Amino acid sequence: MTGATGLTGKLFLQQLQTVLPEQKLHCLIRSNSNKEIISDVKLHFNFCTGDSSEQHSWSHILKTISVETIIHLAQLRHVSTILQSLTELNIFPRLIIIGTTGVYSRYNQYSSDYKIAEDELRHYEGTYCLLRPTMIYGSHRDKNLHKLIRFCDRHQFFPVFGSGQSLLQPVHADDLAQALLAVLLNPQIEGAYDLSGGTVVTFLELLALVEKLLGKPVRPLRVPYNLGLWSATLAETLLRERSPIRREQILRLQEDKAYSHEAATRDFGYAPRSLEVGLTQEIEILRAEGII
Repeated sequence: MTGATGLTGKLFLQQLQTVLPEQKLHCLIRSNSNKEIISDVKLHFNFCTGDSSEQHSWSHILKTISVETIIHLAQLRHVSTILQSLTELNIFPRLIIIGTTGVYSRYNQYSSDYKIAEDELRHYEGTYCLLRPTMIYGSHRDKNLHKLIRFCDRHQFFPVFGSGQSLLQPVHADDLAQALLAVLLNPQIEGAYDLSGGTVVTFLELLALVEKLLGKPVRPLRVPYNLGLWSATLAETLLRERSPIRREQILRLQEDKAYSHEAATRDFGYAPRSLEVGLTQEIEILRAEGII
């Protein structure tokens, strides 16, 4: 397994221990990974230090450990490295891979890499299941919504670039973890599935929901699309990694990011929570952590 110490990884492990408490897991982690994050999980761990983007890490592990399933929660772009190692060793375990609906984007800088990885998976000699989540949220460890919530809580406004009518369908990390467990426990599940949340909203509707749940005003600050794009481009040029917003972010905010999860519901009972329920839970966590 990769990504064990990540947001979805920990939630998956917590669920796994309830159904397979004696399960042995070999976890590929980086040397700087914080294993304390999963110290409360009572499974049999064997930690292997390495990097899932490097073939020698996989080759070393797969030569010394016999595995039936690889659960890869780290970058989808590392799939090519995994497949190359498996092919050279002539072993073909079941693969469960977390991808992204970012593969559909016209603007995501890695979408072409995602397409290549998915194409390579389709030619894999073993069996695989690819899960494509939308934007993942659920706690202070998510990469997107907790920042939006924190900004709204502190400043009581949020910039809206363009119309604010693009569609979003964020997925709660715990719902994604439950889907992972369902796939693991049902080897007949194969192929690719989009995993979206239980609610489709526009960006403006998302801000209105955050306003309701925070119990304080959140005013949309309208910024013309072209002005926002120009400002982000300039900020990236001058500030590079320190830029508060990227050109790609504004471009992607104009795309609809809502996808049907009907196939996952049909094949393994996927039933994501509503966005209001999920954000209520996240805001409770952020308050408990003193973040808002």
